[in-house]
Amino acid sequence: MSKETYLKGEEKLKAIAIIKTGLGVRLSAREILQQLNKKGIDISERTYRRLKLEIYQSAGSTISEIFRKQIGGTFFDELLSFEEMERRCWELYYDAKNPNEKFRALSQLRLISQDKLKIMKTLPLSLRTETLDYSQLRDDLKEIDKEAGSTTNSS
Repeated sequence: MSKETYLKGEEKLKAIAIIKTGLGVRLSAREILQQLNKKGIDISERTYRRLKLEIYQSAGSTISEIFRKQIGGTFFDELLSFEEMERRCWELYYDAKNPNEKFRALSQLRLISQDKLKIMKTLPLSLRTETLDYSQLRDDLKEIDKEAGSTTNSS
């Protein structure tokens, strides 16, 4: 019978995050276990291997699937951020009192547009034509509205 406790909840998520980081920077199993131990998470090598297997299984079976799960979601967030920055630059342009401020706003707008274009060029063609399922996003927004006590309509 093992003396170690079974990892649950936040402690398990913390351990998985440390293991992912360790795998990402190519640490050995012993080094990752030492890092976990330093953070106060004492697990055996067997538990480490089980969590590592969990990480690999949740990642996906193909490079495309891994990309879609790990990176693809952030593209949408980044594009929305760039859209908001562009909108703000146009506001600054129209609110500017002198030509110098207008020039700065247009310069920033140009840089933001270039960055947005770079993101679109790095997005794989298969994801460009894929239809997105916004139902989960709508549910998340409704949940955020409920938590904040907001009366805005998020659909």
